[in-house]
Amino acid sequence: MQLEPGKTAIVLVEFQKQWTEKGLFNWLIQRQLAARRVVENTQRLVSKAREAGWPVIHAPLVVDPQNKKGWMAHLTFGCIFTKGSWKSELVSGLFAEGDPIALRQYYNYQAFDAFYKSGLEQTLRQHNIQNLLICGFATDQCPSKTLATAVRKGFNSYLVTDCTATFNHFFQKNAEHKHKERTVTSQEVLEMVAGSH
Repeated sequence: MQLEPGKTAIVLVEFQKQWTEKGLFNWLIQRQLAARRVVENTQRLVSKAREAGWPVIHAPLVVDPQNKKGWMAHLTFGCIFTKGSWKSELVSGLFAEGDPIALRQYYNYQAFDAFYKSGLEQTLRQHNIQNLLICGFATDQCPSKTLATAVRKGFNSYLVTDCTATFNHFFQKNAEHKHKERTVTSQEVLEMVAGSH
């Protein structure tokens, strides 16, 4: 796998406190999140990639309770990834001034894909990005669907396995197997980043 430094970006899908701070969503992925040191791995990856000039693009989901979009937003009464609350905030240590944000406001099954009505594709095209390294939650849902769409749209894309987490080991390994030719570890990426200097 070869990734051109000027054409490669890290994409963080739903790296938000809804998943990493105490609550139902965190409880669902907590064991995998901690055992595989996902937040720490991602913080290190983002830091080194940014030093090398690789863009870091955030793809958060934010639900406005006053203007709910998508049937799941209505079903959850706007209490998930809520605009203006800690739930929608990005995980500490990942955002830097100037990072592009491809905001998703729809909350339904289609919106499990970070490309869905978010402006992500336009952001990637504007930055001349051809290679994507996808991190986020939950592995077999949003990151997996985003990866599939990215490949379909012609982007050379990979799932960074130890920068993702889902509900259990089985689901994680199943997602990795599904995309086995498009998986990479953060350590492998860090080696590529070091080699690009």
